[in-house]
Amino acid sequence: MPLPGSKSREASIIADFKSISGASEKDASRFVKKYKTLEASLDAYFNDPSSINGGTSTPSKGQEKKLGEIWEKYKDPSDSKLVKIDGTLAICEEIGVDPSSDSVLFCLAADLGSKVTGEWEKEPFVKGIASYPGNIDSLSSLRGYLPNLRKKLNSDPEYFKKVYMHTFTLAKGQDFGARTLQLDTALDLWSLFIPPALSSSPSALSRTSDNTPPQFTETEFALWLEFMKKKGKAVSKDTWSLLVDFIRSIDKEFKEYDDEGAWPSTIDDYVDYVRTNRSSN
Repeated sequence: MPLPGSKSREASIIADFKSISGASEKDASRFVKKYKTLEASLDAYFNDPSSINGGTSTPSKGQEKKLGEIWEKYKDPSDSKLVKIDGTLAICEEIGVDPSSDSVLFCLAADLGSKVTGEWEKEPFVKGIASYPGNIDSLSSLRGYLPNLRKKLNSDPEYFKKVYMHTFTLAKGQDFGARTLQLDTALDLWSLFIPPALSSSPSALSRTSDNTPPQFTETEFALWLEFMKKKGKAVSKDTWSLLVDFIRSIDKEFKEYDDEGAWPSTIDDYVDYVRTNRSSN
């Protein structure tokens, strides 16, 4: 016999699952009943698309053919191996994405194996889109799926980190040996990624210790941007990566910060900056 309240909790999880994933009531119910928690259910749904429809759904030859035709339509006339910037801009117009301000383009870049901003090889482009739930085989159906990717980015910790780290690689440009990201670029990207995730429920930046909402807020984020502007230096990969871990671990008062921990010196200095700022106010 179910425990009192268990049905209502399950219904709430199913509703959240549907909201984030865009799945049908049937699929949402099946995943939640099998995996119990929202996080585990979403992880299974998004990271094992073959499990959709009872494990029988695999990309069809017809689907891959149609996706291949889309790629062929937008490939660069001077380079038959790539869709390049002009093709990407045309695709963005078709799917309703503003490439200057929509983080979902970075989701696509990570999922479809883009190695250079605005460039797409055929095989990962086709296989990446085919891996999404829903048998997507047109740009209009891809457009319909994008809200799910945006929600996933802001609510799924693992997916957020995947896209966020792939973005660092893309944003360095074609200087593949570079180890840092230009400060202005980093500031713009942080402003694109961090606030929506902080305000999402569930949040991709939830505290790792207990999966509660992040205690790092817009106020601390504004201080981070202010601090980095004053610092005025390019951003290392360690700082880029570990900022996410810091946000997911720090308490509101910064009392739990381990000054002897293996944090980048930039984060050490930021903590000092916040503490000084607070003590002077």
